Amino acid sequence: MTLSDTNPLRSFREPNVRVFFAGLSISGIGMWAQTTAVVLLVHHLGGEGLELGIVVACQFLPLLLMGMYAGAVVDRSDRRRLIVVVQALMCLAGVVLGLVDLAGLETIPILYALTLISGVLFAFGNPARQTFSTEMVPEHHLANVVSLGASVITGGRIIGPALAALMVTRFGTGWVFLASGACHLVFLAAAARIDTERLYPIRRGIPSATPIRDALRAVWADPALRIVMVLFSVVSIFGFNHLVGFPLLVTHRLMEDDAVFGWLLSAMSFGNVLGTLLTARLTNVSISWIFGSALAVAVTLGAVSLSPSTAAVFVFSVPFGIAIAALVTTSTVVLQQRTDPRLRGRMLALSTVVFLGSRPLGGPITGLIGDAAGAVWANLYGAVITAAAAAAAIAVFRTVGSRRRSLSCGG
Repeated sequence: MTLSDTNPLRSFREPNVRVFFAGLSISGIGMWAQTTAVVLLVHHLGGEGLELGIVVACQFLPLLLMGMYAGAVVDRSDRRRLIVVVQALMCLAGVVLGLVDLAGLETIPILYALTLISGVLFAFGNPARQTFSTEMVPEHHLANVVSLGASVITGGRIIGPALAALMVTRFGTGWVFLASGACHLVFLAAAARIDTERLYPIRRGIPSATPIRDALRAVWADPALRIVMVLFSVVSIFGFNHLVGFPLLVTHRLMEDDAVFGWLLSAMSFGNVLGTLLTARLTNVSISWIFGSALAVAVTLGAVSLSPSTAAVFVFSVPFGIAIAALVTTSTVVLQQRTDPRLRGRMLALSTVVFLGSRPLGGPITGLIGDAAGAVWANLYGAVITAAAAAAAIAVFRTVGSRRRSLSCGG
């Protein structure tokens, strides 16, 4: 293996990747600034754990309901054109949200509705962006470009929440929403500069009456993928609810100002970038990386939950971010490496559905637990369930591997 093979930034040698990811980074900053501002605005309007859970559900419910369908659309569409349309509509949604806020018309139900619209757009835009990015490099750079794409998006969480915290304090949430709309315009400009002659197009998906079932059958046919996706689903539902659990931790346990929530997300997102760069060095991802990442999520989330001070929470949020990014990225890469490239849009959509689309389930559960049992258990319960799921997945995987070796010897 040469040095270039292990360079975590090797895909950036391609000009299209540099241009596209530059625009994507700005768009990601705006998206996470808007998400943070919505959570803070709901809290300012009197929302507690349940209301925070519902607004997070509105953001990600479309992924759960439409994500796989969106992936099927991506597999049979001009991905670049789809990206342009979605980004234009996301820009419009941010502007409308900002104008409603600045006009003093914001209410929690209105925020639910506008967040739901943004969620629908994200359900189509995310698999389109991810699939298109894999067309910019040769197949042997697949794991690297997927990891770098994840690092660019998660890098937006470093600046976005911190930017939202600063702007909300000085100018109010309305200007955050308008700035988010402007960020999507930057991505549109970047998409227009892509050199289509330098792409490595993926063949469009074969027309099928059951495109979603085709993708699910491909996953279920592989025992390793079955175990990985079940584990990933459980951890996503119960272990990735920091948008609900962390605000309660900040205000109810640490007794800090709401703005600390934005800074905490930024610290965690710094860890996300480190985690994606760690996996970007890999050319092939093994299942053991996924199991190790899940156990790391459990340990670090438990440490955050039980931290006695604000400083300790910030310290442990960084490795928590590393563990989350490692688990999400490795699961996504393995899912693509072990399936047909013509299913790539649906596989990326499936990964996103599991990661983010599960939040309409986990968010309200976390909010209810926080309201009933306090801020510590709003986060700690997810750590306990994640640890149990990882241990069970490792045991099942070893059992399956032993059976296959026995059958092979017997044959």
